[in-house]
Amino acid sequence: MKKIGLKLLAAASLAMASMLTWAQTGMHQGTVLETMNSGGYTYVQIQEGDKTLWAAGPQVNLEKGDTVSVTSAGWMKDFHSKTLNRTFADLLFVSKIVKE
Repeated sequence: MKKIGLKLLAAASLAMASMLTWAQTGMHQGTVLETMNSGGYTYVQIQEGDKTLWAAGPQVNLEKGDTVSVTSAGWMKDFHSKTLNRTFADLLFVSKIVKE
């Protein structure tokens, strides 16, 4: 019984490690380059200085050119949104997207 539990734990850990890459990076603020709502979430591409990033959080109404801030919760590599039928190479999940 103990061996089965350890095998299940190892398999679950491996699956999580292959699916997720988490990083704590704090707060991001910038200009909305692109935005879309789907499945109760808002996906937003933010221009922050000379870099861009994609973030996803609870649905809010945004328009291109808006200034927003987000606080990171965690990054996911190669995230595929079934509702958008789109894969994001790096997507920052956030608890809130604040329109400034």
